[in-house]
Amino acid sequence: MAIKRKTKQLPLVPVSSMADIAFILLIFFILTSAVDMEKSIPVDLPLSEISTTTSGGYFHVWLSREGGLFINGAPISADDLISTAKYRAAANPRVKGMIGADREVGFSRINTVMEMLRDSGVFNIVLLTRKKENADN
Repeated sequence: MAIKRKTKQLPLVPVSSMADIAFILLIFFILTSAVDMEKSIPVDLPLSEISTTTSGGYFHVWLSREGGLFINGAPISADDLISTAKYRAAANPRVKGMIGADREVGFSRINTVMEMLRDSGVFNIVLLTRKKENADN
């Protein structure tokens, strides 16, 4: 009578679900990093007593105190701003260009960006401000 030896089975880790988990984590990190981009731009908006909100069909143009120009949180050149604005205006003629400029930025620079947007076909332009907490400030 021959004695059979048991062959040692190697433990198996199910890897099919690991790819799904990795994909979900990748999507999560991409989305959360895109949200944090606008918060990291050093722009101190001026104060305003009137506050309204807008929804849909817009893009943000940020002007930093140091001279940086950003669209939706990403640094961009003036030529790229014009081409992006033309693309957005062609896709949606009612698109809003929302300009957020640091309070130390001169109006001539803000006006230059407004003219660039208008020349690109973006005619709905909004200047962003922060709401005053008290009327005394």
